[in-house]
Amino acid sequence: MINHVSRQAGFTLLEVLIALLVISIGLLGIAGMQALAINNTSIARVQSLAALQAASLASAMQANEAYWTNGSLANTNVNGAVLSDAILNGQAVDCRAAACTPVQMAGWDLKQWGGELAQMLPGGNGRVICTQVVGTPITCAISVIWQEKNVALNAATGTEAGALATGTAQQQTYSMVVQP
Repeated sequence: MINHVSRQAGFTLLEVLIALLVISIGLLGIAGMQALAINNTSIARVQSLAALQAASLASAMQANEAYWTNGSLANTNVNGAVLSDAILNGQAVDCRAAACTPVQMAGWDLKQWGGELAQMLPGGNGRVICTQVVGTPITCAISVIWQEKNVALNAATGTEAGALATGTAQQQTYSMVVQP
């Protein structure tokens, strides 16, 4: 009887190339997931900062009851350190170094808050709109506005649709209501 000995030992070159292709596709998928995770962490950080900044102004408003609970409130837009309200914007006293009136303190608080928004958030600015209905306490809506950029992983393949597929910056707003 004749014994045939197989001379094949190990993997063929084709099997090795296919294994490398499968591994490289898996690594690309992991890299994409990592990029998306980093982007989502950055978005969450900015959203948290916006919420903290709104709460910071709310506490400053509650600390300055003498201004924020009177009936002559002006609505303000805060962009950086420039206020759209002429009365509050005219306050130039540094309340860290000198005693301030309630109006001066409100102007100081809003200028500091606006400067922090511009520094901490991309395209950050804010708005305070106070209203009073007869017989109810004054209510102020604090809004923090910023630009948020997302990562669009599947935009080229057409598997994602909507705002998240574009990979462009979008304006985001965090709002809270406070009664000073």
